Amino acid sequence: MTPAPAHVAVLVDTFPELSETFVATEAAALARAGHEVVVEARTRPRRAGPVPPGLPVRYVSDERTVAQLAALAWLAARHPVRCWADLRDRRRWAAEEPVESLRRLSLRAWRLRRVRPLHLHAHFARVSALDAIRLARLLGASASVVAHGWDVFADPRNLGAKLNGVDVAVAPCEYTARHLRGVAGRDVETIVMGIDGGAFRRSAPRQGGRHVVAVGRLVEKKGFVHLVRAAALVSDVRVTIAGEGPQRDALAAEAERLGIGDRVSLPGARTPEEVRRLLEEADLLAAPSVIASDGDRDAMPVVVKEALAMEVCVVASDEVGLPEIVREPWGRLAPPGDEAALAAAIEAMLARGPEECAAAGRAGREHVLRYANAETEAARLSALIARASASATARRGAAAARRPGRRWRRGPAPASRGRGR
Repeated sequence: MTPAPAHVAVLVDTFPELSETFVATEAAALARAGHEVVVEARTRPRRAGPVPPGLPVRYVSDERTVAQLAALAWLAARHPVRCWADLRDRRRWAAEEPVESLRRLSLRAWRLRRVRPLHLHAHFARVSALDAIRLARLLGASASVVAHGWDVFADPRNLGAKLNGVDVAVAPCEYTARHLRGVAGRDVETIVMGIDGGAFRRSAPRQGGRHVVAVGRLVEKKGFVHLVRAAALVSDVRVTIAGEGPQRDALAAEAERLGIGDRVSLPGARTPEEVRRLLEEADLLAAPSVIASDGDRDAMPVVVKEALAMEVCVVASDEVGLPEIVREPWGRLAPPGDEAALAAAIEAMLARGPEECAAAGRAGREHVLRYANAETEAARLSALIARASASATARRGAAAARRPGRRWRRGPAPASRGRGR
């Protein structure tokens, strides 16, 4: 008999973050793959993105202290040894970063206590990664973490412990996976943050102009200042950089300094639907990523995959995970921070004839739907979760068998327990 798919609790610090739509996309794809999925977020973001219909979301920030204390009393009485082990581990982790009290974790443990099989899946190796590890140990469940960019390269606190504390460690591209394998000394799976090819597909013919679009947070690692400077070297090109961040004023000032303020637009952050419309108007997407001065860097920007799905060709830096998806004929790479080379790549891509450009766009869409399809990548993640969940079930059975006077009871939880209430 095939075991039931694990109930997946997705742990994130904030949700739904507008700049992290891949979390919601993956959660929805896991639900379509047969998992019951709930998002357990610490707090709401300042700029919220869309939530897939039917996806339950719960927030620690909504919890009342009295409910947390009641859950803590239950947890300490039910699992005193595990609570003591959690205290020991918290002291070790606290040497590198603040760690939440068990009280702040206990209500989530109480909500999920009867869900079997249960898998905790954390995005980013930040506080929620420790939450996933701790909940898995307290509840006898399995856990995974996806380590992305900032949490890996700019602020890798307890990174090795987080990677080795889960059953499955995941990276969104092979570039990041190689680095994580060196940090953790263990296998790290590559699961690409996939895109929905149905949502991102062209509905109108291309304009055939010279409009270059970039999308992302206005921060150093995105390399947008190099795009502005490259635009000054390319005649008649129009640039739209959609996003918000601390570099907004500096980018506007640089465009004015170079005398191209009328050709560079900074419209602010866009919703996924607005990004889709912007990509449909684009003749080219630019992803000039660089390694920031503090080490922060991209993995594989989702907007690159969205653009390719929209049959929009891409110019990008030969850096991070971008070479894994940007290649001829639908893309061209330039050395990071090399504005002359970036300008030459933009000019070469825009100079192609309509038929050549259209054919390259179709090839790019075909490639991205093979390489970064949300359903396919969710199926791969689902298989990893199934193996981890089976191992956790076996561990619980072995532990129960060692306890005198207790019989381990196998079997699926009653249907009324399926949502962890």
